[in-house]
This record gives sequence, structure tokens and C-alpha cells, in this order.
Amino acid sequence: MDARLPSVRHPHSFYDVFGVVAAAVAIMALVLMVRHGSVVRIEMVAFMAIVFLWAGWAIERILTESEEHSKQRRQRPPWDQ
Repeated sequence: MDARLPSVRHPHSFYDVFGVVAAAVAIMALVLMVRHGSVVRIEMVAFMAIVFLWAGWAIERILTESEEHSKQRRQRPPWDQ
């Protein structure tokens, strides 16, 4: 089994998105456990907003790539695959 780290720049699967979001949630929980200030909470809200915007972009990119690959497969005859 080939294991790789989640890709932030070029996400290819659900596991990339899930891995990045899970790591971000773990980092946020760790920071909020150590620091309790209101400024830190505002920073964490901004951090999570950025992470969720990235997740939306990554999902859109994965679906677009999947659609392009699907169209390419339909255009080729079955004996060329």
C-alpha cells in the first residue's frame, strides 16, 4: 500500500481534503487548549474560515479533474484503453 501525505497544492482525492481539515481541527484544538484569549479565538475563527474555503476549492478542483478524465475516457474507443 502506497501511503503519502495529503497534498495542499494539488489535492487528488477525498483523503487529501479530509487529512488537511482534520490536521487543521487538531491544531485549532491544541492552540485553544493552551491559549484562552479572545484574540486567539478570533485568529482561530479566521484560520478555520481559510481552511474551509480551501476545502471548497479543493473539492471543486477534484470534481473538475474527475469530470475531465471521464470525458477523455468516453471519447477513446475501448480497445485503446
